[in-house]
Amino acid sequence: MDQLFCMRAFKRVVELRSFAKAAEDLDVARPTVTNAVAQLERKLGVRLLQRTTRRLNVTDDGQAYYEGCVRIFRELSETEDQLSNSRRSPRGRMRVSTPNSFVHLRFMEALPQFLARYPEVELDVVMTNRAVDLVEEGIDCAVRAVEIPGDSALVARHIADVRWITCASPAYLSRGKRPLAIADLEQHECVRFISPSTGRTVDWRFEQGDQRASFTPKGRLGVTSVEAAGAAALHGIGIAQVPESLVFPHLRSGALEPVLLEWAAPAPALKVVYPSNRYLSAKVRAFADFIAEIFPREGWWPEIAVMGGRRRAGRARTR
Repeated sequence: MDQLFCMRAFKRVVELRSFAKAAEDLDVARPTVTNAVAQLERKLGVRLLQRTTRRLNVTDDGQAYYEGCVRIFRELSETEDQLSNSRRSPRGRMRVSTPNSFVHLRFMEALPQFLARYPEVELDVVMTNRAVDLVEEGIDCAVRAVEIPGDSALVARHIADVRWITCASPAYLSRGKRPLAIADLEQHECVRFISPSTGRTVDWRFEQGDQRASFTPKGRLGVTSVEAAGAAALHGIGIAQVPESLVFPHLRSGALEPVLLEWAAPAPALKVVYPSNRYLSAKVRAFADFIAEIFPREGWWPEIAVMGGRRRAGRARTR
């Protein structure tokens, strides 16, 4: 068997953690995959995989060789893209990573448009809130609301501005006095966001012009995702502070109302990121253009501010 096939077979065994699944994926017999990996081990003189009747583990040498295989096949794919004029015609499988909140945002609603526009693209969406290693995990690009350091090995395309919105359901606000100042939050049930990495409650941030303030929320409920915090606020448990993108549909429908709107603080902007040392293929460029189409560059803040002003005026008239 040629070296390239053996490398491809080994790569799929590692990714699928199964010789049988790798053989099915490559559309060959299982012994062919087994022999391919064995041939590599003989050639290299090292053990790449540790196999038992129950488990398959990658050795340290195997992990290093796998990462090399990933780089080689990615570079090969990118070269083929260039030679086949893929800048003009996106095609092939693409793995992208998005936050979990994209399940609830306009992404899924608009996704059929992207798939219809590029029928030769196969899209794998990895939804997770953790920071992914794009190269190691074979991710072509990721959508993230994070700060990208100037010395980062990533290229970041700005998609949309984002602000932290403090909000609650009308039902919750009707049960007590609406907070008019940050200090008023002390008297309220606040949904705490607990950092999954530190286990500590994260302070809320507030900003108005040159003024900045923070507040440590207190409440009986703590959650480890902003999606859960938004859902808790939606169901009347208390006040939550979450990114505007996550709760904008509920703010627009009136199911949630912003409080302390004048103190909404900027959050890291939404970006599409990809490795700086990687050729920008047509499919990644097309996906980034698609994300830019469905999310407003200035974020949802302008519309939220207008809605908040109208509601304040309406409450003033009813007093």
